[in-house]
Amino acid sequence: MLDQETAPATRRQALGGRILVVDDDRDVAHLVGTVLEEAGHEVKTITDARLAMETFNDFHPDLVTLDVLMPAVDGISLCLQLRRNSDVPVLFLSAKDDPPDRVVGLRIGADDYLGKPFDNDELAARVEALLRRDRVHADHSKDRQLRFGRFIIDLASMQAIAGDKQLPLTPTEFKLLRTLASESGRVFTRDDLLVGVWSYEPGSDTRLVDVHVGRLRKKLEQAEVREVSIETARGFGYRLVERSN
Repeated sequence: MLDQETAPATRRQALGGRILVVDDDRDVAHLVGTVLEEAGHEVKTITDARLAMETFNDFHPDLVTLDVLMPAVDGISLCLQLRRNSDVPVLFLSAKDDPPDRVVGLRIGADDYLGKPFDNDELAARVEALLRRDRVHADHSKDRQLRFGRFIIDLASMQAIAGDKQLPLTPTEFKLLRTLASESGRVFTRDDLLVGVWSYEPGSDTRLVDVHVGRLRKKLEQAEVREVSIETARGFGYRLVERSN
């Protein structure tokens, strides 16, 4: 196991995925890491949640396990931070295992939720299932493109291209564009976009949606994209519509 405090000089290349374990309880973090390492994964554990995002960016894990109740930074906040820029699978491990707690965790962006204490075999099986599902999704997305004439949204490379110009989109702007383009003509409410793009609670910050739509529209205009436009459905939300040239 690769420990944030005592990482070995050489890294073992595991047969499975790269797993980041975040739990302030050293015993639990060690147990989770051991179970997953024995299942063939490459594991890094950290017990200080304040280092989670920095470690995530350095380690590039395929999956993250998060404790919910941690000092300084809780698992819910970390999951929301992750979801702003990444679709990596997140598994909550928590002693808070009542249905309302699980519902909150899943709604804000977690992919699965396992209560403590947990069965070691079930933990390994859930991680395997999440990784398998993520890899199948990646395979299906590979080489997939949404095409609107000369305007192309490449789902694999996360790029939007107008002719020979690549639009300078942030990860959030690309997710917003991808969501709207996935069902062109459909009206997405602001709450739809808050949940789907930001993994926020419905009604939490609808102004955030308006600001990002405005920025995305400006970048489409600057790139002289004529094939599509983002329309406002007054009182409801936004939709991407195709334009005939």
